[in-house]
Amino acid sequence: MATEIGRKIKIAFVDDSLFQRTLMKIVLVNNETFDLRFNCSNGLELLKKLESTAELPDVCLADLNMPVMDGHEAALHIRDRFPSIKVFGYTTTDNVTELERFKANGALFIFSKTNLRMTLDEIKYWLDDDIRPSLSKG
Repeated sequence: MATEIGRKIKIAFVDDSLFQRTLMKIVLVNNETFDLRFNCSNGLELLKKLESTAELPDVCLADLNMPVMDGHEAALHIRDRFPSIKVFGYTTTDNVTELERFKANGALFIFSKTNLRMTLDEIKYWLDDDIRPSLSKG
């Protein structure tokens, strides 16, 4: 996926923090790897956008704890309704039970909110056709 010449990875970002959403937007301006398709404040907002778009994102990076619809529920809906989207978690929690539940609901991997650029580099690694072919092929 990431190795296709000229093709950017379409990403949806979901976080109730305006700071985190703004940071994502700043980090991805003029980015050669990622195209920020959706920048939502909760899972319900993302699901509404996914239902009304003709071109789904490749990846969803979702916060775990959000009002309206949290990452657990959003990941479950995405897994069931939009299985081509790879879901990754993005959280500050270290609660093992919550992290395992997030994975059980569809998150491939959960990143700590310590370094957004490193998280994006890791997502690119996860999606690289040469490295992780089983994840990058629907």
